Amino acid sequence: MSPEELDQFVATITPDRVTRLAWQVEARQPKVNRGTAPLWEILEELTLDLALGTASERSPVDMRLRQAIIEAISQTDGMTFVEGDG
Repeated sequence: MSPEELDQFVATITPDRVTRLAWQVEARQPKVNRGTAPLWEILEELTLDLALGTASERSPVDMRLRQAIIEAISQTDGMTFVEGDG
């Protein structure tokens, strides 16, 4: 993915999109984890259709998308990002 393509993709990470994905992920959680949507699962949903084979291809994309997701969460009432230990 070129830097320009990555910029364009990151621009699609809106609070509304992240909220929808978080609800989808949350619905699949075991009952004990309901109310949560792990960041890595939202990230997986976002990148399902991207051709990112190697770690060197995936790492910069993951980092930018993580930042965009966290930013979108900070702009969404009722959602909070909690840094995990995993």
